[in-house]
Amino acid sequence: MIWSQGGITLAEALREIDRMSLNALVLVKRQGNALAGYGVVAQAFRERAAFLKEAAQAMQVLVSPLIQTQMRILAHTRMGNVYVNHMSSAQGSCCPSLAAMRQQWTQNTTDREAEARALLEQLLHAVGRVQEGIADQEYVVVNGRIEAALSRVASRQLTRVSQDMGTALGKVNQAINQYRHTVEAVYHENSTRI
Repeated sequence: MIWSQGGITLAEALREIDRMSLNALVLVKRQGNALAGYGVVAQAFRERAAFLKEAAQAMQVLVSPLIQTQMRILAHTRMGNVYVNHMSSAQGSCCPSLAAMRQQWTQNTTDREAEARALLEQLLHAVGRVQEGIADQEYVVVNGRIEAALSRVASRQLTRVSQDMGTALGKVNQAINQYRHTVEAVYHENSTRI
């Protein structure tokens, strides 16, 4: 689970963004044609929020298999070490089957590490899609602020809505950037074992 600022999950933060966009659409609807320009912005914000939710869900799907793979790596490494210890305690009278089992656990570890690297690459790609969605959403927020400034009707309300959307999006952006940094660190750590 990816955490955002204030102790809420990424999914909760994205739901909040979606709720804000719906509130903006309601505000526009109440004002009629006078806020048609902001209505386009609010609709775009809502569509981008839906994209972000889908992209975040695709990212989340990869986390569980990655954790399972990392746990298998730990188990295989531990088993390989058990055989190394048995071989060390045999002091030269090593049984060929112990060496073969150690080699098998080492190979299992290597295979799982390759699997983990592939999952981490997929996760980094998925995080990149979320970041692209955030960049698109930031563009919509800027357009919302411009429309709010140009509006003669409900300008103060629209400015507040745009500001809230920008703040919420900033929190999501910060959380995703921190998450990407963490995933990249794990990826580089995993790659150094090759």
